[in-house]
Amino acid sequence: MIRRYAGRLVAASLALSGAAHAALPPGVETSITAAQTDGLQLVGLLAAMGAAIFLIAKVLRKFNIL
Repeated sequence: MIRRYAGRLVAASLALSGAAHAALPPGVETSITAAQTDGLQLVGLLAAMGAAIFLIAKVLRKFNIL
């Protein structure tokens, strides 16, 4: 019984929270978009560095250097 009502409560709160958006000034929207772009670029670079380090370590282990 609790699960049934909890599911309905979560669904109702998600439906109502999607409608509450405030209008932002254009400068703020531009800043947020720029920050999102920079953040995604940073995550991509970190993932690429991690993959490169993993592959270099794998090659060094293959040749018994590490």
